[in-house]
Amino acid sequence: MKSNRAAPRSPNFLVELERQCANATVLRDETRAKILLGVGRILSTKGYQRAMIREVCEGMDISRAAFYQYFNNKTEAIAEILDGFCDFIYRHSVGVGRGRSDFERIYEVTRFYIEIYSENKGLFAAQYKLAEEDSAYSNGWTALQEKWRDRLARYILRATRAKAESYDHALPLSYMLTSMANDFLYRLIFENDAKIRWLRKHPSNVAAMISVVWYRAIFGRDPEAQDVKGRIDLTYSGVLPIIR
Repeated sequence: MKSNRAAPRSPNFLVELERQCANATVLRDETRAKILLGVGRILSTKGYQRAMIREVCEGMDISRAAFYQYFNNKTEAIAEILDGFCDFIYRHSVGVGRGRSDFERIYEVTRFYIEIYSENKGLFAAQYKLAEEDSAYSNGWTALQEKWRDRLARYILRATRAKAESYDHALPLSYMLTSMANDFLYRLIFENDAKIRWLRKHPSNVAAMISVVWYRAIFGRDPEAQDVKGRIDLTYSGVLPIIR
C-alpha cells in the first residue's frame, strides 16, 4: 500500500545559512556569516556570473572593506559556499534508506537527491555547471561525488556478497550510475525539453525509474513487481515502470 503520509520538506541550505547568522554571538562570526548568506542568495537566484561583491555588500548592509577582511575575492567566497553546500547534502544523506530492503533503499536515496536538488535548485545549477571546470569551484562537488561513489561501491559489495577485492570492479559501476543520475536530474530540473519536462510533476515515479535501472545494474535482475508497485502509483511491466 502506498503511504498517504506527506514527505517532509527537504532541507534548504539558505535556511541553514540564515540560522548561522541568527546564532552568531561574536560580531566577527556574524559578519562572515552574513557575507556567505549574501553570496549564497545571489548564487541561488542569479547564478555565479552575476555574483558581484558590491551587490553582496549592499544586500547584507556591510562594507566592501569588511568583505575583504574575510575573503580575498569573490572566487574564495563562492568556493566556500559551494563546498559548504556539498557538505550539507552529504550530511543529510547519511542514513537515508538504512534498514530498508535493497530496492527501497535505492529508491529512498534516489528520492532524497531529487528532493534536495529541487529544494536548492539554484545552488545545484551553479555547482553542477562549475564542477566541470578544473578550479576551486569544483573541489566540493568532486569530494561529494567521491564520497558517494565510495559508499555506493561498498554497498554493492555488501548487497551482492562480493569479495572485498572486487571493490575495484564495483567502483566503475558506481561512477556510471551516479553520473547517469546526476546528468538526468540536471536535465530534468533545468532544461526545457518537452519530452521529459512533464516528469517534474512525478518525482516519485522518476525516482522509481532510476531505481529500477540501478537495481538491475547492481543485481542483474528486476526488482520484485510488488516492491515497485507498493511504493508508488505506476504500472510495472517487468521491462520498465510506466507512468500513468
